[in-house]
Amino acid sequence: MPAELLVGIDVGTTGAKAIICDRHGQVLAQAGEEYPTAFPQPGWAEQDPDAWWQATRRVLRKVLADANVAPQAVAAIGVSCQAPSLVAVDAQGVPVHPALIWMDRRSEPQCDHLRATLDEDMVARINGGRIDPYFLAPKLMWLRDRAPDAYDRCHYVLQTNGYIVHKLTGVFSMDSSHAPLTLLFDNDRQTWSPALLDAMHVDAAKLPPITPCADIVGAVTREAAAATGLAAGTPVIAGMTDGTAASIEVGLVRPGEAAEMTGQSTVLLVCSDTPYQGKVLFPLGHPMAGLHLVVGAMVATGGALRWFRDQLGASEVAEAQRLGVDPFDLLSQKAAQSQPGANRVIFLPYMYGERSPIWDSAARGVFFGLSLATTKADLVRAIMEGAAFGLRHNVEAAAEAGFTLATLTCVGGGARSALWNQIKADVLNRPVALPGAAFGAPMGDAIVAAAGVGLYASIEDAVTQMVKPGPTFTPQPDNVARYENFYRVYRALYPALRQPFHDLAEVGE
Repeated sequence: MPAELLVGIDVGTTGAKAIICDRHGQVLAQAGEEYPTAFPQPGWAEQDPDAWWQATRRVLRKVLADANVAPQAVAAIGVSCQAPSLVAVDAQGVPVHPALIWMDRRSEPQCDHLRATLDEDMVARINGGRIDPYFLAPKLMWLRDRAPDAYDRCHYVLQTNGYIVHKLTGVFSMDSSHAPLTLLFDNDRQTWSPALLDAMHVDAAKLPPITPCADIVGAVTREAAAATGLAAGTPVIAGMTDGTAASIEVGLVRPGEAAEMTGQSTVLLVCSDTPYQGKVLFPLGHPMAGLHLVVGAMVATGGALRWFRDQLGASEVAEAQRLGVDPFDLLSQKAAQSQPGANRVIFLPYMYGERSPIWDSAARGVFFGLSLATTKADLVRAIMEGAAFGLRHNVEAAAEAGFTLATLTCVGGGARSALWNQIKADVLNRPVALPGAAFGAPMGDAIVAAAGVGLYASIEDAVTQMVKPGPTFTPQPDNVARYENFYRVYRALYPALRQPFHDLAEVGE
């Protein structure tokens, strides 16, 4: 029997997830494992790359065992990840510094320097991004300035999936969907930009070759096979960002199709046949030639809910353990006890600064409208509604930039909550759909891998055969009207609080 099974792996912000499926998209097994994030100082966010690898190899072993299939039946492997993260490794692929993940904001001083010395319009014109600590180049500049020994020992700068791909294959690479997130990529020429490299004084030799997402970069080594249970020689594709993988999971292969992915963050992904050039949103590579993704991305939507679980949800966690269910399911049930508008509580989801559309490292989370009548249910619902308000803000920013949505599909861990999906439909006043099987980015990895090894003639063909439609949530008119009023208040809060946010950031410095 020919090898026709696919493995998709996503190394996300909170944990690693893997699936194994057949060429028709039928999932045989899935597994996940969390790992921690360290916050050594305000604005810093680090992870241990070895924790990614240990979680990855364990979930791979589990899906292979649970599916009860021979490793030789796996035709290909695809890996996606949180993005962008700075993973500096030596010539042997060993990290020389903890990974600075996408949430890390410590490179704000480097960004200030770039804003003072560099034409931001040039960055937007060539790369499509903006000067902000979210992107890779400022993080690399911080490493050069503040950890020079690590910078000198750095042979290559990898992304999270590039590190896992290297652990699997021994090959150094960076996939084409990650390249725009460096701020060093020329979107028109699809290569590293000499002008941006020179302007930011980045050593081009530390950037690995750019490889198209679906291209095979190597094969599983004997050492990796022993660690993971995979068969040595199994092809591994270059992979992609988690957002790119999510866009494929729901079949975004035509301009105007859009998805929102809620995990740690909420990310809006709009498929386009023209690249984004601006400062409010940012570009992301699409695995199909001629297509692009326009992205509006927040920081801590699902992350805010996780914070609530960890800090204020002890009773739900204990009850979930007793019942053998996910605590987030119980939190969603709790939120359903509150009415639309959360008893007049509005949440600003800026728990670790914010990306688009406000791009403000100093912004912080706010519960606005608390009273003695406020309940736990109100707080949880307000978090969900605040995420939906932020999503709408990004949808409006995309429309202002000329990118309108023909469709919208919800994916990611947040899509498991029917309540949250309905809130998004009501806040946006548009239908939101779900895929038939919401397995997240690992399914997108599997689809692209299927095309990469020739099980299908193209990614579009693989999408046609492997992506199944799911239910649709339609707006409820009474809720739509109610949310319009709350959204106006939401939009007024950040401009009113911007200066106090920055004043607060300076207190104690």
